[in-house]
Amino acid sequence: CLSLADWLAECSNLQQQSVASALVRFYAEAEEFDKACDLYERCVAAAAPVGGRSGDTAPRQPAVSLDARAVSCLMNAALRSGRHNLAKHVLDACPADVAKHIAMVRGCAAKGDLAGAHEVFNGLLKTGIEVNSVVYNTVLDACVECRDLKAAEAWMETTKKAGRADVVSYNTLIKAHLQSGNVGKARDLVAQMRAEGLQPNRITFNELANGIVSGAGGGDAAARRRELWGVVKEMQAAGVKPNQVTCSILLKGLNARSRQAEINETMDLITNMDEPMDEVLLSSVVEACVRIGQPALLAAKLKQLQGAQGAAVNGSHTFGSLIKAYGHAKDMAGVWRCWREMRSRRIRPTGITTGCMVEAVVSNGDTEGAYELIQEIRQDESCRDVLNAVIYCSVLKGFTREKRIDRVWAVYEEMLSMKVELSPVTYNTLLDACARSSQMDRAPGIMQDMKAKGIQPNLITYSTLVKGHCQAGDLDRGFATLEEMCRETDFKPDEIMYNSLLDGCAQGGMVGRGLSVLERMQREGVPPSNYSLSLLVKLMSRARRLDGAFELVDKISAKYGFRPNVHVFTNLIQACIANRQLQRGMATFERMLKERVRPESRTIAILARASLAQGAAEQAAGLLRAALGLPTVGMSPVAEDLLPHAVATSLDPAVVSEALQGLADRGRVHDLAVPLLAEIRPPMRVDVATQRRIMSAGMASMASASPPAGSSPGGQRRGGASSQRRGGW
Repeated sequence: CLSLADWLAECSNLQQQSVASALVRFYAEAEEFDKACDLYERCVAAAAPVGGRSGDTAPRQPAVSLDARAVSCLMNAALRSGRHNLAKHVLDACPADVAKHIAMVRGCAAKGDLAGAHEVFNGLLKTGIEVNSVVYNTVLDACVECRDLKAAEAWMETTKKAGRADVVSYNTLIKAHLQSGNVGKARDLVAQMRAEGLQPNRITFNELANGIVSGAGGGDAAARRRELWGVVKEMQAAGVKPNQVTCSILLKGLNARSRQAEINETMDLITNMDEPMDEVLLSSVVEACVRIGQPALLAAKLKQLQGAQGAAVNGSHTFGSLIKAYGHAKDMAGVWRCWREMRSRRIRPTGITTGCMVEAVVSNGDTEGAYELIQEIRQDESCRDVLNAVIYCSVLKGFTREKRIDRVWAVYEEMLSMKVELSPVTYNTLLDACARSSQMDRAPGIMQDMKAKGIQPNLITYSTLVKGHCQAGDLDRGFATLEEMCRETDFKPDEIMYNSLLDGCAQGGMVGRGLSVLERMQREGVPPSNYSLSLLVKLMSRARRLDGAFELVDKISAKYGFRPNVHVFTNLIQACIANRQLQRGMATFERMLKERVRPESRTIAILARASLAQGAAEQAAGLLRAALGLPTVGMSPVAEDLLPHAVATSLDPAVVSEALQGLADRGRVHDLAVPLLAEIRPPMRVDVATQRRIMSAGMASMASASPPAGSSPGGQRRGGASSQRRGGW
């Protein structure tokens, strides 16, 4: 088409308005801006070009005039190609044409020329034509686009004096103040609007909401949430219904820490919205549900979106969002349904969509299936170019987690053969595979490949190497890698690297070396975390320095102002048990509850096993009851007021089954195991084998405790009283 247009431009009579206008429009819309300008210059009855770039002479009028649409296209082409003399000439040819002046102001703003925008406006004023609000607002918008807030405020005063300030003017200035982070000033402008008799509209409220979600005005997250929902309530009170943009902004503010009421209100607004859901909002909904981290909500919303409320999906990006969401919901049928629908409709997947698909398949345990999908895409000429290192890395990570190191190397070789552009992430993934599979002997070869391709290692590269060497028990190599990094790069060791070294010292029982790591860590301004503390407790425990473990926890947590978490307390309890101090372990458990830290499965398992091993069956049963939220019936392991905090988070059914079996093995079937088993309710489920063993032991004990046939009702076998005292039925 372009070559045909060039031929027509050479052969046609350009003095005909329809021909010249059509060609100018075509070139401009095809983004051949210079050709559009050149064609216009050929229409000028002068030897020198109107918009020449050097040695310009005074321009003359063209031999033929263009239609209005062609003139607009020409103005845009001149501004986009930097031929401002030509744009000014077109403007001068029709000084009273407001639309052309507006286009010129916008062009000046696009190149940051605010003075030029004012000059164009003043030129329009000189014509004596009545200048409306649109022109004033265009100049105001130019001030905002040039990030000149003072100029915007001054122009707003000019606009007010001219009586041209309207809702658009206020919205534009509100946007400027929000861009500078001043929510208070934006709020003041809303009040001024109302004082002037102007009512805020959807754009006003949406700008405010978006500014708050983006962090304008600062404040903590809770304060921003309150302010955001205050805007929504104000919007509703003004009779302005939230629209798709409003809902997208609210969804952007949702995450895993959002209150349930806030999540529910947002979803209700979407459900009750007047406008139909479009692809943008659909993507926002599913991405927010993924961020929130509630699988049930995500599954319910996906089901709802499939129904009558669902939007028509036509874009690859939206399919990618849906695939990602179904993957998080563990709904592989939904993942494959979206992918097949997209492919059947011949919608070309982008690299991001393909990445979402491969990651969804890998994260749901089918790394081989993800690799086969990559092979299918490789065979498709229309989209094989979307395959990149990020997509392959998802498969590399999947095979690494499965410890299928042979497949990791096979995929890497394929990437090399395909000349996939590799990145530090690729090599870091390979090093992680070496660390996880205890094959650190391959690491030097990987580093050589990395160097050969001119890819510089980053902090994660060195951190992965340190972790791998420490896990392999080669602590000297780990420390050597740290020193090499400090010597040859500007990287500074971070907490992750120090924690890897602490873990290695703990595994090897090297207390002195571990404490020197802690000292260096603090000296270099890297604050230890709860994870660091849990490693230090393990280090001190293995050296039989229990008091030292407690001292470190108290000292470090006080110095850096954080509270020990469940992992630190559980490691302290484990240290007490390892040092044969069960009572100190129970005291630590009580301290943990007093600090409002709930136990985890491992906490209960450690204490229950130790209690059973030391003959404290009632204590073990009491721990289990407290962890399940059941009545402790006189067996409370802690003060009664602490029992609400003793309910364990995500208690593993295997821990419960093991403890029940332990009670039965110690002859406490009737009085402890059977009553406890009878009180356990879903969602906790004891495995069938354990239930059968407990009930069989109970029935056998009942049979042995029953009086022999023919004995008198009041008779009693020798030892019967003691059997009853032991809890027989």
